[in-house]
Amino acid sequence: MRLVDLQLIHGHALEVASENNHTQILVEHAPRGRILDRNGKILADNQPVFVAFFSPLGLSPADLLHILDRLSPIVDVPKPEMEHRLLAALRAKTMLRVSDRLSRDQAFLILQNRAHLPGVSLTIEEQRYYPDAKLASHVLGYVGQITDNELDQFADKGYHAGDWIGKSGLERLYDPLLQGQDGGFLMEVDALGRQVRILQHLLPQAGKDLTLTLDKDLEALAEKRLKETGHPGAAVVLNPQTGEVLVLASSPGFDPNSFLPSGSSEERTRLLNDSELPLYNRAIQALYPPGSIFKIVSSMADLEEHAMDTDEKIKCSGSFILGSEKRIFHCWKLKGHGWLNYHRALAESCDVYFYQVGMNLGQNVIEQYAKAAGLGQPSGVDLPSEKKGLLPVAWKAKMREHWQGGDTLNYAIGQGALQVTPLQMADVAALVANRGILWQPYLAAESRRFGGESERLMTPRELLRVNISKKTWKLLCDALEEVVQSGTGVAAQLPGISVAGKTGTAQVFKGKDHGWFVAYAPAEQPKIALAVVVEHGGHGGSVAGPIAHDLLALALGIKEAAPAASVSETQAD
Repeated sequence: MRLVDLQLIHGHALEVASENNHTQILVEHAPRGRILDRNGKILADNQPVFVAFFSPLGLSPADLLHILDRLSPIVDVPKPEMEHRLLAALRAKTMLRVSDRLSRDQAFLILQNRAHLPGVSLTIEEQRYYPDAKLASHVLGYVGQITDNELDQFADKGYHAGDWIGKSGLERLYDPLLQGQDGGFLMEVDALGRQVRILQHLLPQAGKDLTLTLDKDLEALAEKRLKETGHPGAAVVLNPQTGEVLVLASSPGFDPNSFLPSGSSEERTRLLNDSELPLYNRAIQALYPPGSIFKIVSSMADLEEHAMDTDEKIKCSGSFILGSEKRIFHCWKLKGHGWLNYHRALAESCDVYFYQVGMNLGQNVIEQYAKAAGLGQPSGVDLPSEKKGLLPVAWKAKMREHWQGGDTLNYAIGQGALQVTPLQMADVAALVANRGILWQPYLAAESRRFGGESERLMTPRELLRVNISKKTWKLLCDALEEVVQSGTGVAAQLPGISVAGKTGTAQVFKGKDHGWFVAYAPAEQPKIALAVVVEHGGHGGSVAGPIAHDLLALALGIKEAAPAASVSETQAD
């Protein structure tokens, strides 16, 4: 009767239990999909690494003491921490990933001590690696081991303890696509938990490759030129006809490899505590007053609402007196610009002229056009944590603060409470380049599994349209060309190509002013639109203009295109 019970009634269950007692599953993580630039150049890759596993099958707590003495120094994990890990695996009777990214020497030491390390085994996995270190780090982001909170949040999506998951940037946003399907080995083990032979091997399936709109060479140039200024900053380059993001640079950057198991904990601590915030994506998260580049928006309102006669000249003596308050507001050129009409006022970025524009328009009309141009709202670019900026009229109303005449003057020249991101101002340049049509900026173009068909992820999508007259667009675009031809933006001139742009110098509470430059080219049929900002860099024409020049030259294939002229302190806005 006992034999009948064991063999017939409980036979299948006992067979499964017996099988489990002498087998173990060794999970083999799938390689993440690669991330490539628009030309197929690799931005994020994988490399083979040794991984150590621990199986508690057939082991007792006493066995752990012998394992600890040998394993802890080999994998460079303190004994108390290693003991905690192994005991947790023993209690749960589950396999434990002891250490990722072991060196070749560490792997050989484990093999040499195999007889004294029961339950410890090695495998080779493909794990994330960033070959160009800091390049495009804010776009790519980084990966890390899944936390308990993330495990609870994504448990229904197939994630497990020990998985690696995107923590920021595109790695985070497109993690389900980049994640592959894990495989593994069904192993036969002896009484000490040592591997005897492989019973079955299920190959892991790599994640899908992600192809971006980014141009690696252009991105590298932007990051290099920003770093050379010695100041934090950002640069964004777009294709205005499609919304493709060619450059999304933020300086200083960081090395995503630092967050991998082989990375230095000291370096991670330094990055988290660095006062220059290298983990901060200034292109979409930093908020700046735009300064005089906002005069593009003020011009749209001025020209369409006929606030000023474009041919009428007004005199700039270096200051503007505000009504009965008798408050004096200065022009950036303290000696004044003399008599000028609209075109020269924009070309020379005369504050006094635009003070008058602001008074004639009023703050509500300026805000209306700022909203129409996409400011005060996120662009929807496919990156997490984009900031929407701040429009001052709505903000002051929310804060129940009284609006004053001086606020209107500051608004007209891009100062005061107005806050924008570099991406938003690149969008403004693209909007003007397209004469009123803005395409949503995007980074991820398509995905493809190795050997499979490509799948389109994003396509050009109209984000907004500003319906103003052709005359307004022509007057504005002609004036922006004049800025580069003979105004504050001469540093962006290119041989044989007309460039339209605008300089900006934004005053800040502490330190030197921020330097801005926005531009598009060729002016007649724009292929490139951009924005560059250098924090506390001084005048936009002299610090941001040359960077914009170099980016335009490379993007348009202009060789030996040195800046046409150096911009003096008296010329530069």
